[in-house]
Amino acid sequence: MIKLEWAKEFEIGNEFVDIQHRYFLDLINRIGKAFKETADEAHKRRLWTEFYKYADFHFTSEENLAMTNGLTGVDKHHQLHAQLLEEVDQYEKDLKNGSKTIDDFLEFITDWFLVHTIHEDRKLFQTM
Repeated sequence: MIKLEWAKEFEIGNEFVDIQHRYFLDLINRIGKAFKETADEAHKRRLWTEFYKYADFHFTSEENLAMTNGLTGVDKHHQLHAQLLEEVDQYEKDLKNGSKTIDDFLEFITDWFLVHTIHEDRKLFQTM
């Protein structure tokens, strides 16, 4: 498993969002490690739940911060967040039924994180 390391290029320039992104990246790494190294299904479920709930919290926090600062594009950004949460739900089902692997999820969520953070979040927060 490749461990993702925080890089300066992931920073969008907002301290609160950058801190949350660091934690989001840590969760991705912890999921990868746990799903490959432990057979403890209860631990895996809790970690998956933490990931989902944290993503939902982070998205709400990010959107509220953008709205508070009068940034434009929050509705479109919200749709991207909602779509990811739906996809995470689907991945959970696919993992359970065996049609996807944890490697599939890790590749998907890593790509999503990098593209979303570097492009979409920067675009949203560029005027702040």
